[in-house]
Amino acid sequence: MNGLPKILAERRAQAHTELDIEVPEDNPWFEGHFPVFAILPGVVQIGWAVHYAGTLHGLGPAVSSLDQIKFRRPILPGARLTLHLKPDLRARKLRYEYCDAQTSYSSGTLNFGNGA
Repeated sequence: MNGLPKILAERRAQAHTELDIEVPEDNPWFEGHFPVFAILPGVVQIGWAVHYAGTLHGLGPAVSSLDQIKFRRPILPGARLTLHLKPDLRARKLRYEYCDAQTSYSSGTLNFGNGA
């Protein structure tokens, strides 16, 4: 996937992964979304979570459904956030959340179906 964030740090445990990320101001996903007030599109946030679900936890790439998707605050150019990934490999699901020390920006659950 083009336009991935810059990974500043990665912490892995048995039950979850945390990625400290930076969203460069020149990230191509900001172009045209929106011209006067650039924000990272929600579909890109989900796409990044799907990408890391696959590369770090072996889930995907096809998502069968999305649950409890919430966009609480816009992610702006230059943002430094932590992406929390909590997989449930037996259920083929992944819970994700983009946040900083004070705020949750977006979150949701990705369902990868039965893998067939």
